[in-house]
Amino acid sequence: MTNESVKPVILIIDDEEALRDGCRQVLEKSGYDVLTAEQGIDGIKLARERLPEMAFIDLKMPNISGMEIIEILSRDIPDTVLVMITGFATIVSAVEAMQKGAYDYLPKPFNPDQLRALTKRGLEHRHLKIETKKLREEKDQMERNFITFVSHEMRSPLVVIRQYIEALNTIAGERFDHDIKDIIERCRKRIQNLEEMVEHWLDISRIENGTLAQQKVNLNIEAIISKSMDEMTPVCRKRGISLETNIPTELPQITGDEESLVRVFTNIIGNATKYTPEGGKITVTCQHDEYYINATIADTGKGISPDKLSLIFEPFFRCGGKNEKYSGSGLGLTFCKKIMESHNGCIAVSSKEGEGTTFVLTFPCQIDPVEKASGLIS
Repeated sequence: MTNESVKPVILIIDDEEALRDGCRQVLEKSGYDVLTAEQGIDGIKLARERLPEMAFIDLKMPNISGMEIIEILSRDIPDTVLVMITGFATIVSAVEAMQKGAYDYLPKPFNPDQLRALTKRGLEHRHLKIETKKLREEKDQMERNFITFVSHEMRSPLVVIRQYIEALNTIAGERFDHDIKDIIERCRKRIQNLEEMVEHWLDISRIENGTLAQQKVNLNIEAIISKSMDEMTPVCRKRGISLETNIPTELPQITGDEESLVRVFTNIIGNATKYTPEGGKITVTCQHDEYYINATIADTGKGISPDKLSLIFEPFFRCGGKNEKYSGSGLGLTFCKKIMESHNGCIAVSSKEGEGTTFVLTFPCQIDPVEKASGLIS
């Protein structure tokens, strides 16, 4: 049987028998497969089992209201088009129904033509919604495939170009004047930026397809921060910036991939060094309860303007724009956000211009299964 020959399934949830029977007769004559339920709970169960294309739900129901049914079904079966039936149609109830996931509402009394017209319109809306979702998914997949392909194809020639530039710089020695050496150095830095961008894109692609940070183990966040500090201390010292920590002893363990989490901390601290002036300070602190650890990275830098703050996790976005002193791929914070999400954590940022920026990394604690089973943790 082809998809075209399958009748759309329409569900009617209403405690009035005459209305249910009337709707069923009208819709069956129009070529639909109709299900009915007198009680809201029965209707929810039926909807979950049969996954109807469309459901008409009475607002006033015993035991459970139509609004509650709409809220449940819009969450559990989002592809089903929901319509509220009401004899008390008001703008307020209609708006509330839409907010909870309804497509439209049908005021009582209604005639067969109104029912048929709304059903047809609702099914067309569903078809467009599903097609749009498929096209968006296909577009996203094509973008990921393209990025991965281009990144792999760029990787090898970039390595070769960098090696040639390094060889040229070595051969040049003292024979080239300052201007030529400056050009060679600029080329080297641009190639380095391109290589970093390629690696970030490949890492982001691996995160999205689940091949990066697959091996998650129990970790001490103090060790992760310590490795990040070891890596970033020379950079801060060179730029005249103080790097301090305030980490409590005996923090709960987390579950994760050590290498990728160290990169998250070094990336954020590295960004802070770019925007914190000489004499400034970067501080890494931790707080925790029985469920979460919050790691805070705060700097005393120039801060981020409010209009840019919401964009900093977007790919290729750079706070300083094209004229910023330190160039980068614009993908570092995108990587950090995706790594945190892959660890069931989150990353938040706050900033005030002229005073500094604060990142908060939230990690779920690793809960001991023995403690959980014994009831020590609910």
